[in-house]
Amino acid sequence: MPMPDYEEILTFLAANPPQLESERELHASLLELIAKCLRSDSLASEEDEIVPDGAQSRRLRWMDLN
Repeated sequence: MPMPDYEEILTFLAANPPQLESERELHASLLELIAKCLRSDSLASEEDEIVPDGAQSRRLRWMDLN
């Protein structure tokens, strides 16, 4: 699965600051989701280094959306 372009998303959010409370909540939720995904990707790459050669690794990802 290709990695999302987090830089593009962050650039868009920075260029379009929220004006309304609902927009602030949406921005906060998106930033939290990106942070979770980045932490998950970071942990997954660390786990991949631990898996011995030839061993199969399975990973489930869960996402919380507000």
